[in-house]
Amino acid sequence: MKEKFVLVFDIGSSTLRAMYAGRGLNNTFNIKDYREIEYDGFYQGEFIRSEKLSAIFENIISEFDVRENKRLDKIYIGVPAEFSSVRLCDVSVNLGNRRKIRKADIDSLYYAASEKAKNPSAEVVSVNPISFTLDDGRQTLQPIGESALSINANLSVVYADKKYIELFNSIVAGADFASVEYISEPLAESLFLIPPEKREDLALLIDVGDLTTSIAFAKGNGLQALTSFSRGGGFITNDLSMAFDLSMADADALKRQIVLSLKGKQTDSYDLSVEGGKVIKIPMNTANEVVGYRIDELSEVIAKCVQMNTRQELTYLPIYLTGAGICKLSGGRDYLAKGLGRNISYGQPPLPGKDKPELASILSLVEAALTSAENAQG
Repeated sequence: MKEKFVLVFDIGSSTLRAMYAGRGLNNTFNIKDYREIEYDGFYQGEFIRSEKLSAIFENIISEFDVRENKRLDKIYIGVPAEFSSVRLCDVSVNLGNRRKIRKADIDSLYYAASEKAKNPSAEVVSVNPISFTLDDGRQTLQPIGESALSINANLSVVYADKKYIELFNSIVAGADFASVEYISEPLAESLFLIPPEKREDLALLIDVGDLTTSIAFAKGNGLQALTSFSRGGGFITNDLSMAFDLSMADADALKRQIVLSLKGKQTDSYDLSVEGGKVIKIPMNTANEVVGYRIDELSEVIAKCVQMNTRQELTYLPIYLTGAGICKLSGGRDYLAKGLGRNISYGQPPLPGKDKPELASILSLVEAALTSAENAQG
């Protein structure tokens, strides 16, 4: 069988990533091409310059030269949390008599859930199991082949805003692809980055980007809840810019110097080379406080989200952190963990040499796209 390749787009709040990849040896990816492009992005659920997206897609497709693969007629696009929502749905089926559960039985449950959960302002992106319960009370995530009279499913339905779908449908049609498949970014990350045993009860995935942060509650093979808000690493850069009267470029350079674990003397400073070749001294403790204030705000919001979406105490939840907003900030993860009173693990892609949490979204989407393509092939 010819090796399957997929073309995947990850739509970030200020960066658009694209990857053309297939399966490699030993659970790796064979990456043919990769691009990371800064663009105007989105804020509070709206694209700032949506008319520019078509040209960005067309340029990437041209640079990747994917037309050499005559069988590549499909494109995969991630749906960020800011354009997503989740609903839990309980459905059941009576099998008529005790027999082994078949794939068709599970498919009928998924279909029933997607019909039950129809939403006029959103499209169903995926239906995934939180758990299946057999008539004898046993719970499982792998019901096919089990014997039962009936089966009840607690399913997670992930939606994408219709406006988001319509925008990218028109872009894909203009790029001359036959079809497009939308993949929930927080769901793909949860399934790829969080070990199954950690999802048996409940796990928390925090993705801090540039202008947006998502908080996903993963359970079983689905999402129990999902929320997002417009805060991220770009706000830290802006805070530093305002606090020390710096350009955004200089503030970003300062942010890369900051080490939050350092507690300096009053005279300690960061030496910052600014535009024009001058070196200025930025008080270390003041700069760290500016950054810490924004992360404290983030930890408060996360704690409130946990309180609203689960009965579990924050201290009992496994927590994973991805995205460049805090992961690339020295001491950022530990500072956030201290604010939450909980250890935090990096959400690292299980790929040799590519285990960086800032690459989690694009690599998780590629894994989900390859799995979908392989399932379609049979």
